[in-house]
Amino acid sequence: MPRTATAMTPVDPSAAEARPAAPDGSASLHAEQLLRASQLEIHRRTDRLFAHLMIVQWITGIVFALWVAPRTWAGATSATHVHVWAAIFLGGAISIFPALLGLTRPGQPMTRYVIATAQMLMSSLLIHLTGGRIETHFHVFGSLAFLAFYRDWRVLLPSTIVVALDHLLRGIWWPESVYGVLVASEWRWLEHAGWVLFEDVFLVIACVRGTRELREQAESTAALGDTVAQLQASQQQVEAANRARNEFVANMSHELRTPLNAITLYSELLQENAVEDGRESDVADLTKIQAASRHLLGLINGLLDLSKVESGRMELDLQTFDLRQMIDEMLSTIDAVVRKNGNTLMATFGENLGSMHGDLTKTRQILFNLLSNASKFTSHGTVKLHVDRRPIDGVDQIEFVVSDTGIGMTQEQIGKLFRPFVQADASISRKYGGTGLGLAIVARFCALMSGEVRAESPPEGGSRFIVRLPATIPQPAMTAAAAE
Repeated sequence: MPRTATAMTPVDPSAAEARPAAPDGSASLHAEQLLRASQLEIHRRTDRLFAHLMIVQWITGIVFALWVAPRTWAGATSATHVHVWAAIFLGGAISIFPALLGLTRPGQPMTRYVIATAQMLMSSLLIHLTGGRIETHFHVFGSLAFLAFYRDWRVLLPSTIVVALDHLLRGIWWPESVYGVLVASEWRWLEHAGWVLFEDVFLVIACVRGTRELREQAESTAALGDTVAQLQASQQQVEAANRARNEFVANMSHELRTPLNAITLYSELLQENAVEDGRESDVADLTKIQAASRHLLGLINGLLDLSKVESGRMELDLQTFDLRQMIDEMLSTIDAVVRKNGNTLMATFGENLGSMHGDLTKTRQILFNLLSNASKFTSHGTVKLHVDRRPIDGVDQIEFVVSDTGIGMTQEQIGKLFRPFVQADASISRKYGGTGLGLAIVARFCALMSGEVRAESPPEGGSRFIVRLPATIPQPAMTAAAAE
């Protein structure tokens, strides 16, 4: 065993935010849907904001009217000032309907246009309640700025028209309520409307820029979504290809093992006859056939195990077994393989090994593969196995350490060890042979049993493989094959 690691249809805005990507994967259509969903959410959020603001402004206007001029006097007779009634009834008429729209129909175009109109009417009322003080006119500019939260420059049109008409009409019929003077220039409303238009220019630019940013974000998100969808589709195709490959490997492995076993059996029978007849050249040829058959059978068995692990069809057969007994039986089996190259096999044990709850067959195969690998790359040296039981990171674990005095490894070779069919070194592979699956299966079995394996090459030479497995391996709730 070598050292390997071996085009758009009108849509309902209320449903836009939950709209999935277009079935045909069109990024432009998906981006437009995302843009609409973002705009709808902004409109809804701003509608609700203005709904509360309307109520607050109404209450504020009433409080202000009660504080500034609660009573009016005619000689010794007083009565509630008309400003108080205006604040209560006119303010309510302006505020209640748009507030209700903002709470019950947020996101609808009509809602924000009604709110925009009502907000500027409320500015006019507050200017009236303060007797046309110039400071209150700033409420108009603040309201326009708030309306820009919609990121829809069209809501500024009714707002600007309401402000211009209010200043024009009241400037003619009641200039004191808007300018605070008894007589005002007939063109003064143009000055105020001009300043509103001046602000509108910047607010329109901000709205257009905000919409552009929303569109860019939507396009980026749509492109990312399409990329993710393509990656998911590619991943599904890869997974399907892997499943098909593993099934093919498993089926072919089963189909090939029968004729290979037959080849091995008949070559052994032919070899016996050749020995009896003294045909030494035939004996040598038949020995090569048997070696090649066994090598190919080992490769097929390794492929079958690897395909089962990678496809999730490899299940754990958990049982409780005595560690020392399992190791003694395994050592008696591997002893001849280790001694083949003139090596010495040594085993040492820690105290209180006890029993292990795990997969006996896979644990034994892990050790068999590691010891076989060590003996292959060691000649007239020592192969050691040390087994110990100790807590690691608070978990009771069994540690198996297989070391040898062989050729050792470089860091580059160590990085390739556990990849299937990847030889650590081509020249070494040609010299020592192997299927390139032994260590890959070791790594897969360790991971399957919630353990780990690592390799290192000590400064004094040789190699060392350290396997750590939980003393009690948990039973998987469901295997991958069952989940499918």
